[in-house]
Amino acid sequence: MTIGAFVLLAFVLGIVAYDWVSLRGKNRRAVLLEVGAFLVGAVFIAFPDRATALAHAVGIGRGVDFLMYPIVIWLVRESLMTRRRRLEYDEKLTQVVRALAILQAKEQSQPGVIDDHSRV
Repeated sequence: MTIGAFVLLAFVLGIVAYDWVSLRGKNRRAVLLEVGAFLVGAVFIAFPDRATALAHAVGIGRGVDFLMYPIVIWLVRESLMTRRRRLEYDEKLTQVVRALAILQAKEQSQPGVIDDHSRV
């Protein structure tokens, strides 16, 4: 094993250990999925010839290409999904702010009604 592979494996192990400790109990399924994905990555780091053999088996020239194609596709998908979720949250926040503004306007338009929580 090369020094580069050893450093990468230590980095992967560090990330998994940090996430295991910091996310324990919050999203167990995501942490287990991350551990599984990183274990597969660790196998390909430790045995790069396995990635090359798999790449040749499916008609891709290099092992790194075999790994990078699905990663890039997944990252583009995640980027699009995150953007969509952010736009949905922005729309929900706009609706909440509008409803709050309407509520406050109604409270202020009623003379003689005193409400301590009307100040924001």
